[in-house]
Amino acid sequence: MRISKRDLILQTIIQEYVKFHLPIGSAQLQVRMNLNISPSTIRIYLKKLSQEGALDQLHVSSGRVPTQSALQEYWTKTIHPKNTLRIKSLDHIANGVQEFGLFCKVAKTHKDLLKEVMSVADRYLILVFDRSEIVLKYSDLVKRFLSNLIGCDILQLKKISAQVGLYELHDKIEQIFSLSHMLQSGESQVYALADQFGKMGMIEEILHPEFATSLQEGLYFKDFIPKGTMAVKHLAKLDEDAVSLFFFGRLESNFEEFLMHTCNEEVL
Repeated sequence: MRISKRDLILQTIIQEYVKFHLPIGSAQLQVRMNLNISPSTIRIYLKKLSQEGALDQLHVSSGRVPTQSALQEYWTKTIHPKNTLRIKSLDHIANGVQEFGLFCKVAKTHKDLLKEVMSVADRYLILVFDRSEIVLKYSDLVKRFLSNLIGCDILQLKKISAQVGLYELHDKIEQIFSLSHMLQSGESQVYALADQFGKMGMIEEILHPEFATSLQEGLYFKDFIPKGTMAVKHLAKLDEDAVSLFFFGRLESNFEEFLMHTCNEEVL
């Protein structure tokens, strides 16, 4: 698909900005693009993009920088969180987090539905899920209650168990989730951004072990994070395990390079 000069110029400005975090002018842009477009033509496009709200000029004599709306639109077009990526290794993720100034967590996917509730000699209950099993002390009342929840996802069952006082079940599901976390790195970035934007409540929320599990795959620009940042939950694989890849940082962070550094091509 052919890209217009307008889109090519904006794309180049964004890519340069997330790499160097500096304004860029028409002469610099011409060199970066390596195309036969004169600085005067580029200046016309820069003025138009500024009028559209895609670029800002911080000072009269400075170059342009992309606006938050332009960055959001760029990341929405560039990152496809429902396509599965293959993570190279957890070391690549940890190194990438440090290099690009992000927070990231990797956890095994927990789409695990309750299939059957079995009793063993009226002494134990065995809860059979798609991918795991849980053994509880026998209770006829509990058996009848859980039998009505066949098909329930394990995460939802954890919430229900806490609500109705099935603490043995709740604790055992929590143990399963605690074993699923493979990596969490870059906590200092969460604290720094929470302090910068005055949103300290997000620290406990984002660092909670089950936080990313409750999210749908997608890009997030608001709600639990402050304006000017972005969070992504991405489908991924690590070796043969299906995992969720969650990462978070400033809008101007180089998320594209982070993914290139840490992941191989998309798994079809």
